[in-house]
Amino acid sequence: MILVPVLLGFVLGFCIGLTGIGGGALVAPALYVILGLTYTQAVALSLIYSFLTKVLGFVQHVRQDNVRWRLSAVFGLTGIPGAILGSKLLYLSGDLSERFFPILMGVVLIAVSAFIFFDTTVAWGTDRRRWDPDELPLRRIVGIGFYMLVVGGLLGTTSIGSGSLVVLSLVLLFEMPARQMVGSNIAIALIMIVPAGLTHLSAGGVDLRLLGLLLAGSVFGVFLGSKATNLLPDRPLKLIMVSFIVISAVATIIKAW
Repeated sequence: MILVPVLLGFVLGFCIGLTGIGGGALVAPALYVILGLTYTQAVALSLIYSFLTKVLGFVQHVRQDNVRWRLSAVFGLTGIPGAILGSKLLYLSGDLSERFFPILMGVVLIAVSAFIFFDTTVAWGTDRRRWDPDELPLRRIVGIGFYMLVVGGLLGTTSIGSGSLVVLSLVLLFEMPARQMVGSNIAIALIMIVPAGLTHLSAGGVDLRLLGLLLAGSVFGVFLGSKATNLLPDRPLKLIMVSFIVISAVATIIKAW
């Protein structure tokens, strides 16, 4: 039915524009649980879909001056090697990809949501001194590089990483408004998704018709979601992120189990 993927695309597009969270946290679980794609198909399609929709969100966030450019470049470029290796691993793992990786996806998403919720609601999260995103000495860049190697690997195997795990690190480590976390997160995602998506395309391909229907519903949704980030205070926006991630995680684990 054509209407279902179009409506799903609108909802997903709005959520991506609002929170910066996309592929692993929202799109892949929706394709896997709601539309019934295989896990590998869901990951591959979600990466391509997320790239195309986040381009729209990226343009809007650039206009709203929500992107920290240097920080985004450091995170995105250091995540590329892991993204390529993870994507290749998914196609070499055989049946394991349909049993183990969906559960891994759900577990990682629950852990991410717990950290963001704890940081948003508990006192230490507001009192702790965070880094200035404009100050990135070599030791911090090296630390980010090791972290993003793991995140890139998870992106390739689960499509998690370009959204939820990057948001987690930005929330915990850097002092910046939530709207800039969202805008920078989208920029980082675009850098990482390109090599991961191309690897998936060369290995398995995607359903272009379904991709087109999802995108048709997403265009207006991404625009509205990006606009809404300037209307919500930091705390509610972070709690909305947590809610979206938890719902996706639980649904994915239930289906895989």
